[in-house]
Amino acid sequence: MTSAIAVAQAFLDLAAKEGRSLTNMQLQKLVFFSHGIHLAAFGEALIHDPVKAWDFGPVIPPLYEKLQRFGRGNVARELAPETRDTLDPAGKEFQAIRAVWKAYGEKDGWSLSEISHLDGSPWDEIWNKRRMRYCEIPNDLIRGYYSDRVKHTGTSQVA
Repeated sequence: MTSAIAVAQAFLDLAAKEGRSLTNMQLQKLVFFSHGIHLAAFGEALIHDPVKAWDFGPVIPPLYEKLQRFGRGNVARELAPETRDTLDPAGKEFQAIRAVWKAYGEKDGWSLSEISHLDGSPWDEIWNKRRMRYCEIPNDLIRGYYSDRVKHTGTSQVA
């Protein structure tokens, strides 16, 4: 298990390799999706930070605080370089990160937010169905939703 900030740095590094940049909203959603895929594929959390249901979808508050200074603009590539050694590129954490990058890495923040708002999603369950605004989204709810979206083929892939 690692921090959401370390996972965000991994996404920033993947984007930089392709000459691209990412926004706060993109990073929030990509980290959340990776967490969900990791929970479903491996039965354990990717990040130790809580996920909360906010207006524009799932948000990880410690990551939001780190990204807040960038507003809606692009996030600096060197967000948290000290976290690079905390994730093993050959480890299972990166399997979920790579699967999410491959499936969603080219989508903009608003598109990712729409995906996180789909009917039946963990955010939808907390925000709309339970009407628990700004509350934590439990990992068991996230795991259950993403279990239907993971293929177990030796590596996790977004279904």
